Amino acid sequence: MDALVERRTHFRKHSLAPAHIVLTDGAAQFDCVALDLSDQGVRLRLTTTYGIPHRFDVVVDGRRRSSRCVWRTATEIGVMFSEELHPLADFKLRRESDIIPLIELLRMAAETWPISELGDVSETELFQRDQALLEMWPEACRRAGFEVHEFPADVINFWQQKMGWPN
Repeated sequence: MDALVERRTHFRKHSLAPAHIVLTDGAAQFDCVALDLSDQGVRLRLTTTYGIPHRFDVVVDGRRRSSRCVWRTATEIGVMFSEELHPLADFKLRRESDIIPLIELLRMAAETWPISELGDVSETELFQRDQALLEMWPEACRRAGFEVHEFPADVINFWQQKMGWPN
């Protein structure tokens, strides 16, 4: 088998510049380090990539750019810059009042079910965890500082689609 082939065609400069991931205005920012910066994208190093959505803004060198994740590991994200501002997630969440509590819900889920427990989880247990997440939603809203409101229907539709269920 051939060695990995470099597919990038644009010049990259190696960097250790401080950067930030911004999900929405007024929300907490994720501090990170910009590596391999180009006009088209950047490699970001974070403490963890858990909870970072597919689309977000990146601030590097004093410039805020809309971007999308093209690959990720546990601590790094490869980002491609976009021309226009896109929705913040594949399931088109548009309100900060949905996104920030969902991130808090992910944190709560990680505390409740550590990653080491993911290997031997039955389908029944997954269903029970989904139900528990819905029950944890009001607390996630409160912790995030938002009024408790209905769980975003787009997320439920996304889950159903991923599970192969009819919407």
